[in-house]
Amino acid sequence: MQYRYLTVVVLILQGLILSGCDDLFGSKQDDTTDEIFDAGRIEPSLVNEAEYVPLFPFFTLTAAPQSFQAPKDIYVGYDELIYVVDEQGLHVLDRAGRPTLFIDIEGGATSVIQDRLLRVYITARKDTMLNGRNWNLPVIQKYEGITTGIPRLTQTIWHPFDDDSRKFNRPDPLTTDELVEYTGISIRYDNSFYASRKGPVNDRTSVILPHNTLMVFLYDEATDTHVNRGAITALNPNQPNLRSSVFPTDVLTTIHPPQRTFSFDPLEDDEQFFVAQSPSLSEEEINAGVAPLSFSVLSVLAVPTSSGIDYRPDSDLLIAAADPDRGDGFLYEEFKFTNPSDMTFAGDGTNYIFVLDSIKDSLFVFTAGGVEGVAPPPGSSSSIPVVVSFGGSGDGALQFDDPQGVAYFDRIVYVADTGNNRISRFRLNTDFE
Repeated sequence: MQYRYLTVVVLILQGLILSGCDDLFGSKQDDTTDEIFDAGRIEPSLVNEAEYVPLFPFFTLTAAPQSFQAPKDIYVGYDELIYVVDEQGLHVLDRAGRPTLFIDIEGGATSVIQDRLLRVYITARKDTMLNGRNWNLPVIQKYEGITTGIPRLTQTIWHPFDDDSRKFNRPDPLTTDELVEYTGISIRYDNSFYASRKGPVNDRTSVILPHNTLMVFLYDEATDTHVNRGAITALNPNQPNLRSSVFPTDVLTTIHPPQRTFSFDPLEDDEQFFVAQSPSLSEEEINAGVAPLSFSVLSVLAVPTSSGIDYRPDSDLLIAAADPDRGDGFLYEEFKFTNPSDMTFAGDGTNYIFVLDSIKDSLFVFTAGGVEGVAPPPGSSSSIPVVVSFGGSGDGALQFDDPQGVAYFDRIVYVADTGNNRISRFRLNTDFE
C-alpha cells in the first residue's frame, strides 16, 4: 500500500512563532525538518481531504532517571493522564507531556491500561523462589491511587498460580512457563478484563491448557479482586481461522475513555472483542518470504445462549470486506498485517479502530464497520471512508521504528515508537480546503 505524507504549514508557522525553528525541529539540516518542508511543498491538487499530522513536540522526558527506554505501550486514562511502560517501569505524564510520577518495575513492563474505577493494570515479569529454584514468571499487576499521586500495588496475578490454567490441579510451574507472556489487557463493561497470553504449549491434552489464548478475569466487588474464570477455549491456538488465537499479541474491547453509562445486559447483549495474532516470524523468515497470517486481526462476538457464551466470527466485517465499493481497504483484507503489535479504540463516538504493525512500521485506521479510513469530511466529493493510514521505517515525523503501543484520546493518537525511544502524537486534520 502507498502511504501519503503531508504536514500542515499552519503547524510549522505556529511552532516558529512560539519557539523558533531550532527548538521545534532541531537544526535546519535536521532530517525531520527536511521532511516537514518537503511535504509542505506538495502541490495543492495532491493534498488529501483528511490526514493525520504530527503534533510537536513528541514526548521523551520522564520522571525516571532516564528518558524513555524502548517504550512498549501507552494508554490515556479516564483521568486524562498518560500512562507509558518501558524497560524502566511505569511512567505517568499529563496531557502536555510533563512527567508527574514514575514507578520503578524491575525488568520493566510491556502493556498498560486503566479501568473505569481508575485502577491501572500492567503486564510484566517477576522472580519467585519455589522448590529451591528461582523462576521468572509473567504477572499482571493492579495499582490503585495513581490518579491521586499515592500509588499502591493491590493485586498481583501470576501465571501459572493465579490464572487457573492447570488441569488436574497442578500449580507448580513447568520449564515452559518461563517462556509464557501476558501480551495485553482490555477492560470490559463491568471492569472485569480480558488478558491475551502466548507461549510455546498449544496441546489441549497436556497438563496445561493452551498458552495461546485469552484469559477472562472477573471483578469480585466483595473482595475487590479479580478472579480467573478460565481461558476462552473456543479460540483455536493452532489453526489460523476467523476464531483463533495464534500467538496473540493483544486483545481489544470497545470500552475506552471518555466515561460512559452502560446498560449492558449480559443475558441479552452481544459483546465484541478483537484479537491481534501473529505467527511470530523471525526477520530472516520474513526476508525469506514466509507468509504472515491471512487474517491477523479478528473481531469476535460473545453471544449469550441458554448453554453459555457462544463465541462467533463477526460476519458483518466479512461482508464489508467482500464489497470493494465500500472502501479502498478493509480490516478483513487478506495479509493486511505482518505483525499487529497493538490496537486501540476511539471511545468518543467516532468508533475508529487503530491497528499498529511493528514490522510494517505503520498505523492503520478503520471504521467500526471494518473499512479502512475515516468518515469523509463535510463537503467531500467522496462517499466512502478516506484512507488515513500512514507510516514507514525511520525516525521522521511520520515514521516509526518497531512501534509497540497505540492510544487514542480527544482526537489525538499516541504511538509508543519503541525503536525511536519516543511517544509520537498525531491529530486528524480535515481542514485542507
